[in-house]
Amino acid sequence: MRRVMALWTVTILTLWAQPTSKLDEKSGLVWQDNADVGEISKSYDEAKAYCDDLVLDGFDDWRLPSIYELFTIVDLSRDRPALEAGFEVRSDDWFWTATPFADAPQKEAWYISMRYGEAEHSRKDRVLAVRCVRGGKQ
Repeated sequence: MRRVMALWTVTILTLWAQPTSKLDEKSGLVWQDNADVGEISKSYDEAKAYCDDLVLDGFDDWRLPSIYELFTIVDLSRDRPALEAGFEVRSDDWFWTATPFADAPQKEAWYISMRYGEAEHSRKDRVLAVRCVRGGKQ
């Protein structure tokens, strides 16, 4: 009886568990996809530290994505957000990338607006959203 109850409990928890990450099968990258994505905003340095310190789904190798990596989940046929289908957290915020702006790499970095999928650069002290990634080439 105890074994049946344990199995039932694990099954129920598995069915009701919220996904916390998403594999992008095209790129092989795994993306953070939990409630923090829609809630957390940070400066560039804070965003990098947040991703470096993130432990999610038992993995601790999360990082801030490059502009090229973040653009792999943009779907320009959609807007508000311009985000690939399949993500649980569908925010149209502006998301930091790890890519510095070449003209002022110490002061500015690129971000992508998930509203329509456009990329822009901004001062690193600006507070923007964060979606961490793991896997792939760094």
